[in-house]
Amino acid sequence: MIRLVLNADDLGLTASLSDAVVELLAGGFLTDTSLLTCGQAFESAGRALLSRGIATTGIHLCLVGRETPVSRPADVASLVRGGRFRSGWPSVAAAAAAGRILVRDVEHEWEAQVVRALDAGLRVTHLDSHQHLHLLPTFLPVAIRLARRFGVAYVRAPGTDQASARAATGLRAAGKTKLLSAFGDRARRMLRTVGLPDPPVAIGLAEAGHMTFGRWERLLEALPDGTYEAALHPGTADGGTASRYRWGYRWDEEAEVLRGNELRELFARSDVTLLSFAQL
Repeated sequence: MIRLVLNADDLGLTASLSDAVVELLAGGFLTDTSLLTCGQAFESAGRALLSRGIATTGIHLCLVGRETPVSRPADVASLVRGGRFRSGWPSVAAAAAAGRILVRDVEHEWEAQVVRALDAGLRVTHLDSHQHLHLLPTFLPVAIRLARRFGVAYVRAPGTDQASARAATGLRAAGKTKLLSAFGDRARRMLRTVGLPDPPVAIGLAEAGHMTFGRWERLLEALPDGTYEAALHPGTADGGTASRYRWGYRWDEEAEVLRGNELRELFARSDVTLLSFAQL
């Protein structure tokens, strides 16, 4: 049997994406989400969750994407340029490797991001991060400390996912999966050392924003029995979202696939049981 969490990343990034995610959650087409508490639509997204009786969420920890920190920029000066985070993960990783990012600034900001969700009345069940930055060796101990401090059971760690790599389309996607799996294996060892449970194996990372029905078919055919988290990016992309976030994501198509009967029938044929992080 395959146990599967359908988790939507980037809740709170923009209003159009967030509205779609909340509706998918309320309709049972998703089982979980990760909230970007520094996102421009955080407040409305948090209210929308609670208005629909959804009181749990993950935190999509962020240090990237030119988003604005929750902390005062002056209090986390090593994380920002012009009051905003650096643009992409390569610049963050390079700055961290060169010692230009202070770990205390990371911890200060990520704690503020978690506390912002708690103050909004939400219970935090899992931690992951925008562009997977929590897996970097410099930042992973921070994420683990926060999980223990706030009683959060699960920290995303891809794990050895050769089946997902085989299902990936193209050398680039397969290579990305293998690289993230290597970082994830290290993370799992650290999580076990401090007594945190193994998280579900994260899938869908190699082709983020491109979880088409065909991708689902290839992925489920390759997966052995186990517990997994599909990291998804459904939404409704308005003009502002598409122009600011030029990732080539197929937000609308991912949402339509999740709503469709074809996917539900595929889950039934593949002996998939859906659940949330709170139910693990």
